Amino acid sequence: MNKNIGVAAVGDVLDINCWSSTPYFFYKAGEDLELFNQPWRLNLDYLKTHRIKWNLKQLLTKGNIGGFQYSDFFLNIAEKKIPQSFFSSTVISFNQLFPRSKSIRAHGGRIFYYIDLTLVNLFNEKEYNINVPNYLKEKAIEIEKENYIHCDGIVTMGKWIHDTLIDHYKISESKLFHILPGANIKLPQNFQFGENQKKHDLVIGFVGKDWKRKGLDKVIEIKTILSKKGYDVIVKVIGHCPEDFFRMEGVEFSGFINKNSETQKFIDELSACDIGCLFSSSEALGISVLEFLRLGIPVAGYDHQGMKDTLLDGASLKFQLNQPVEEIALAFEKFILNKNLQQQMRKKAQEYSNYVTWERCVNEWKQLL
Repeated sequence: MNKNIGVAAVGDVLDINCWSSTPYFFYKAGEDLELFNQPWRLNLDYLKTHRIKWNLKQLLTKGNIGGFQYSDFFLNIAEKKIPQSFFSSTVISFNQLFPRSKSIRAHGGRIFYYIDLTLVNLFNEKEYNINVPNYLKEKAIEIEKENYIHCDGIVTMGKWIHDTLIDHYKISESKLFHILPGANIKLPQNFQFGENQKKHDLVIGFVGKDWKRKGLDKVIEIKTILSKKGYDVIVKVIGHCPEDFFRMEGVEFSGFINKNSETQKFIDELSACDIGCLFSSSEALGISVLEFLRLGIPVAGYDHQGMKDTLLDGASLKFQLNQPVEEIALAFEKFILNKNLQQQMRKKAQEYSNYVTWERCVNEWKQLL
């Protein structure tokens, strides 16, 4: 195995704000385990001027803008900003296009792509609302296909995209692997699981910026049904919450919490919940589910797309995408009434806590490499 192993993303992997913190936590865990030693640090500020010029040219020649990071022009510039010695090492990339496998091969290196979804999934799911011209989408998918053909392996965060990789990209199953990521949260050394001091019948947790796609409205519907039945239900919202919701009785809006500078606050907010929810219509994986499980909190959501891999057995309530909300609310009511079920699911979530870590993830990568 090449002793130099790098981690790449579109951005600086040592910046906790890069791609929702995922490359940062992955690299740090690998560095602690003495596996990774080459962080790819792409300065996106440097590329702003290039983005403006590129969009202006696209507007004048094509009549539209958008998609700079999916272009060969971007990839050419971005690759030049990385030390060339990195290209002769083993690289794990969180991006489908960057770096290009042909660039790594030309220097004698190896590359593995660690992805949550393919560009075909990203471009075709209307909920992601990707503003990229169709001709550029087609070109980007061509580059992605070439990357997968010539790479050393494609490691998926969720198993659900394997069908797309096989059917659309024509990738051999022998080249596909699955490694579940870890929760993007670092627990203090003195962290201990605690039982909630019950002030309410049920406290539901929701974490997400894209509240509509992630199903906050569904959580509110569940809360409304249970409240009408006389249950004291609270919904804790972290991230973004429309005004109509956070003004409702029983909705506690905490806003955005920086998991790096406000780690304890984030832990306290999630730990105060009885169950964490993710009812996404489209979801590549569902890191928030892993964060709840890391803190020993049971979870609930749609057994759909990437959430299939995060709603772990015994610690989750699973539902079908089109299941009536009344049936979902009934399952939550049973959860409220069955204290033994609550304890069993909480115990199982606590057992999963050490599994949903980046350390476990990196060790699986070590075996693969």
